[in-house]
Amino acid sequence: MRVHSRWSTGALALAVLTGGQLAVLTGGSQAAPADPGDRGRSAVERLRAEAADAVTLVGRPGAVSFVGTPAGGGIDNPRVDDGTPVATAARAHLDRYGSALGADRAGTHLAPTAQVRSATGQDAVRYRQEVGGLPVLGGEVVVSLRPGGDLASMLSTMSTSTGVPEALVDEATAADAALAAAQSSSRREGLQVADEGRWLFDAALLGARTEHGARGVWRFEVGNGADVRRLVLVDDLTGAVVMDVDQVAHALDRIVCDNNSVERVDAVPCTAPIRSEGEAAVGLTDANLAYDYAGDVSEMYAALGIDLTALVGKDVSGVKKLASTVRWCFTGSAGCNPYANAFWSGTEMYYGEGYASADDVVGHEITHGVIQRNADLLYWGQSGAINESFADIMGEIVDHRNGAGTDAPGDWQLGEDLPPDVGAIRDLRNPPAFEQPDKMTSTLYTSDIGFDYYRDRGGVHTNSGVGNKTAYLISQGGTFNGQTVTGIDGADADLNKTARLYLAAIQGLTSGSDYADLARVLDQSCQDLVGTHGFTATDCAEVHQAGVATELTTTPPKAPQRPDASVACPAGNVRRVLFSSETGTPTDKLVPSTPDGTWSRAPGDYPGNATSGKDSWFAIDSPSIRTSSLVTAAPVVLPAGKKSYLSFNGWYVQDWYEGAYQDGGTVEVDDLGTAAEPLDAAAMPWVNGPHRTLSQFQAVPQPHAGKKAFGGDSFGWVRSRLDLSSLAGRSVKPQFTQRSDGQYAVYGWYLDDIEVYTCEPGTLVAPAPTIRGVAKVRKVLTAVPGTWRPAGVLLTYQWFRGAKVIPGARGRTYKVKAADRGKKLTVRVTGTKTGHTTRVVVSRPTRKVRR
Repeated sequence: MRVHSRWSTGALALAVLTGGQLAVLTGGSQAAPADPGDRGRSAVERLRAEAADAVTLVGRPGAVSFVGTPAGGGIDNPRVDDGTPVATAARAHLDRYGSALGADRAGTHLAPTAQVRSATGQDAVRYRQEVGGLPVLGGEVVVSLRPGGDLASMLSTMSTSTGVPEALVDEATAADAALAAAQSSSRREGLQVADEGRWLFDAALLGARTEHGARGVWRFEVGNGADVRRLVLVDDLTGAVVMDVDQVAHALDRIVCDNNSVERVDAVPCTAPIRSEGEAAVGLTDANLAYDYAGDVSEMYAALGIDLTALVGKDVSGVKKLASTVRWCFTGSAGCNPYANAFWSGTEMYYGEGYASADDVVGHEITHGVIQRNADLLYWGQSGAINESFADIMGEIVDHRNGAGTDAPGDWQLGEDLPPDVGAIRDLRNPPAFEQPDKMTSTLYTSDIGFDYYRDRGGVHTNSGVGNKTAYLISQGGTFNGQTVTGIDGADADLNKTARLYLAAIQGLTSGSDYADLARVLDQSCQDLVGTHGFTATDCAEVHQAGVATELTTTPPKAPQRPDASVACPAGNVRRVLFSSETGTPTDKLVPSTPDGTWSRAPGDYPGNATSGKDSWFAIDSPSIRTSSLVTAAPVVLPAGKKSYLSFNGWYVQDWYEGAYQDGGTVEVDDLGTAAEPLDAAAMPWVNGPHRTLSQFQAVPQPHAGKKAFGGDSFGWVRSRLDLSSLAGRSVKPQFTQRSDGQYAVYGWYLDDIEVYTCEPGTLVAPAPTIRGVAKVRKVLTAVPGTWRPAGVLLTYQWFRGAKVIPGARGRTYKVKAADRGKKLTVRVTGTKTGHTTRVVVSRPTRKVRR
């Protein structure tokens, strides 16, 4: 998980223009810049300018991952009005603002997959990313709308890949590999392979580390129709299995069948129930509890506006039913004494003997079905931990609402009513009681590398403790980790607010979301709920405080990483890119200094690993003595009297042992014409600069010993920034040098998104505006803003009747209404451009509207 920067801005400086007449500027009237970064910045400017209040953006222009607005706020797209259909409005928002997310990057298409009315009372539309025609695993965008169509929020988890190589492994060969992997993982024979087509897999979306970049995969579901249901991805270039994940979630329903502990090879669908909806209790406790608790879960979701049967029910003779089978047992499961589990198969519930006795477990399992129909959180890593946490939370809410079982007030254990030899398995109030972390920095947090990661699919049943503690604090409050939270449920034993908030989060996340996304979506969902169902702005402050207490946006220390350097310019300055490795042909922009093979574009001979696109520069950590540089092909002219910077993303694992760093990467700047040798940049001002001192191996002299370098392990991608301002007015050629001592080698150094940019002062200049037209009812007035400087200023409008805002009057034209008679009309024009300030200009208002 990366730590993202956060921008929050209110209305920027504005120009109030009045006086006579008006002319229209719509969002599409200005030609979009050709450069993707410019398009992203322009879209960010539009978001800021068209927000009714503060707008929160996470990420950088062109790669924004979250857009949010406060309660009562929204972003007024001039192409959307009250009558615009939901699907049309959502697409209009993507068309106007999607460049901020990177939705228009080469190769990407966003296909709508679902339209829902969320727990907040708002409409949301989900889109799946496709690259090169292939769906992207975890690549999604969720667009949420305020009543009336204004944009409330956008959440994005998209791959930066721009294309997919042609498959070299055919589907049949891949299916054989998938079956073999699933049989080995599940220790089961007789499995069936279901083809789910060719997809793009980008491990970075799921918070995973890989030596490969995004790649095409054949996707399969391999299982037995019951307790084995594995997602298997097979690389379509190599035939290697890149993911083998157990998707069985353990679950519930309202027709109930009895398996009578007969061993079964495959799950038998519930088609001959012993109890159906509305029938009297039968003489089997397990069947009656499965029936009753499924009803309790359905009742909770109904109170939140969800028809559970319609959402997750299976089709039985054309009618959807919540189906459960009790006293289930698989062949080989210790002779059914009993089968110690329960699971959601994807369509219905199965319980081992005694497992329907726990109402919170029933609620947990059926919530997996709700999650599957909404966010469909991938059951792996942080997204899988959130999946488990959501199921725990909603299951425990059922437990508190229904008054059944042995749950006592203040008890937040999960599974306390399971058979005595099992008992409680987790505690939302105190996760460490069951060896679970309660915050991101907990020593109990499971590392995302090594054997433990894959044993529990990335800690899905362990790291869910962080989400569980967050929910407990949100509901009940308390003092934790130096923060004091007042619970939003107060004396409400039914926990209605927390239930509604978490349903909104289930509906608002994407399949690859992480805990940082959860923090933002919880905040946003609460803001969306303010003024409904008893939610207040104070509640939202407590929700946010709970996320602070459990450190949801913090990178876990088990994967330590320095926060990215900012690439933003100071207020009042505009950012201008002088050099970018991401435009044009990469090999024309940077060139190796020597032909020894140290530097190359990856993927190629070396695995792909990139932060944008699919390739990057790579320097191998060589086992021979080498000093080889990657140099900008053409000089970069730094403007005189201006601040300039070099920034880049770096990933490295270099040779080191017991604190001694033998190999590493350095940065130099060739100050053309003023120095015989390139300047060592180590002593210049850095953010995330070289911080390891290179040493020599034993007694072998090394020319790079003593230099500061990027050495050791970066634990992932980190953005660095070098201040070049001391060289202002000169022509320079930055270079990156890989240094190897000839003894041992580990991996090497990846570089991506290399930029040289400058920060220039900028002030918007606005001319005196006018209003054109006759101030008479049913006549149209048009604002004429004049020519603002510099070019590319985004203009927005707001009309006033006297001193009061006219609701909805935010276009360049305004049709005079009867309510305007006798009033003076004024229009306020706001100009915005990233890095610039604005000058306020006020002109005369119109005369009073004539009768």
